[in-house]
Amino acid sequence: MGRWWSSPADIPSGRGRPRSGSASAPRRDGLRGVCSSGKPHHGRGGIRMAWKTSVLLVMHVVLAAGAGQAAPETGPGQGEALFRRYCAVCHGAAGKGDGPNARHLDETQPRDLTDRGYMGRLSDDHLFQVIGEGGRAVDRSPFMPPFGKTLSREQLANLVSYVRKLSAEPSLPAAAVEGIEAVGARLVEELGCAGCHRIGDSRARPIAPDLRRLGGKIRREWLVRFLEAPRRIRPAGYVPLSRSRMPDFRVSHEEAEALAAYLLDRRGGGGPRPGQRAAEPPGRGEQGQQLFLRYACRACHFRGGAGGAAGPDLTAAGDRLDPGWMARYILDPLALDPLSPMPRLGIGAGEALAIARYLAGDRAPVEGDGARGSGAVGLGERLFREFRCAACHPEPGGESEGDPGPDLTHVGDKLRAEWVGSFLADPHPVRPWLRARMPAFGLSEAERRAVTAFLVSLRDPAAPPLPARLRFSGATSPQSLEAARRLMSREYLACFTCHPGQGRPEGSPQEWGPDLTLAARRLNPDWIVRWLLDPQRLQPGTKMPAFFPDAESGPEDILDGDEERQVLAIRDFLITSPR
Repeated sequence: MGRWWSSPADIPSGRGRPRSGSASAPRRDGLRGVCSSGKPHHGRGGIRMAWKTSVLLVMHVVLAAGAGQAAPETGPGQGEALFRRYCAVCHGAAGKGDGPNARHLDETQPRDLTDRGYMGRLSDDHLFQVIGEGGRAVDRSPFMPPFGKTLSREQLANLVSYVRKLSAEPSLPAAAVEGIEAVGARLVEELGCAGCHRIGDSRARPIAPDLRRLGGKIRREWLVRFLEAPRRIRPAGYVPLSRSRMPDFRVSHEEAEALAAYLLDRRGGGGPRPGQRAAEPPGRGEQGQQLFLRYACRACHFRGGAGGAAGPDLTAAGDRLDPGWMARYILDPLALDPLSPMPRLGIGAGEALAIARYLAGDRAPVEGDGARGSGAVGLGERLFREFRCAACHPEPGGESEGDPGPDLTHVGDKLRAEWVGSFLADPHPVRPWLRARMPAFGLSEAERRAVTAFLVSLRDPAAPPLPARLRFSGATSPQSLEAARRLMSREYLACFTCHPGQGRPEGSPQEWGPDLTLAARRLNPDWIVRWLLDPQRLQPGTKMPAFFPDAESGPEDILDGDEERQVLAIRDFLITSPR
């Protein structure tokens, strides 16, 4: 069985989680090292190999088990109802991977759960872990959300049992398919507000949002515009797969104002009172964006030009929803809507507030460059999209279409702004193993500065501060540089067996690392320290070994065996140019 996350602090940041079986030990600076997968180093404290192979079962938020029906109870026969509620919108009613949300997930298509060859390779424990902990638990799809905080262990076991049956049976029973079609038929027939929405004491079937607690949730200006000209907010329908849509009643502006006033006067418990300001979400908008991606929100919600259609389109969520309400809903969706197919993410209030701020469009300025969406950073982000840079590079905080280029998620922590600007003006090979070539886009000076500003603004908000004693002071010493030469030699860490810098490395170019002679111009000194201490945290799955996973890993005969001094010596060597 995989590990169950017990708190948000346990969830690793960045694009993935640590490999199963990796070890970490406290060091004096308070950071933790992670044993890497890759080549063992040649010094004391060898690197443990920690490759983890696993196969992905992609499951996403989905189908309510019927209009007006409560969440499925536990019991041996409840697996089908759980599957229809939580899985069918992506995997399809029959489990063939053809759900209506599947076409929005071009990067990672849902698995065909009826494939006997594929399903036969998966153990029940593996299925249990993937459903409970999500795709990141097995280093696969970021679109597969975890349901361990939403479903009991008994319900998870029932769901695993039902998923097993899909590969033994050609399809769901006809009665189940007919039930889905019946929900769609009712949507065509019911045109009145009380026929679709719950308003006041009415007991209408909940095929549309519950309007009894609209106050404190929806912004008045948005609601008036929506009533005048309804937009598609939930492409998959309020009851998933039912395709429920808000019809256009052609109301006048005055009628829309009156309706909004009446509906917004309906206020349930927990909402802010008139004149009361919602709690101000702490943290940066960039932090919320990273959390939005980490918790697989994009699997169901469309935002920023990408995402699924199982849940509401969040592109203009800040225009529509109150940030305080969004934070409460993200924290516990079932508390506000017991029929919601959105899982409990098991996150804390601070993270929920950060995501709400991101959705509300509150982007904090980054080091004087201005908020994204305006100024040089905003122009650079638009150029990044227009030039389709994501066709080669993983989008900041997300995935790419092919990944032939390096990940730019937190590139601002890593690269010097001066080098980024010069590289955009005159691209040249940095990673010898990559056959893809970085093209020259013929950017104007203003465009080059804008793209540079955008890229260097991409930083990791979750990175712990580097202790002052580890920061670069600008001074080096001959003793430190000589110690680094010994450390990097073949007798110890053997850096140049993988990296160009002292002749041709061993093996094929596909196994090489970046040219270390470029490090002085390319890399931020403090990033080098973070990288040497814990490469897996900065780039999960990297081939770079963790040479300093704990306080006893460095060679004892260099710099008195002091690992911190050894790391700083290597940094000083790399940033000293020319060599």
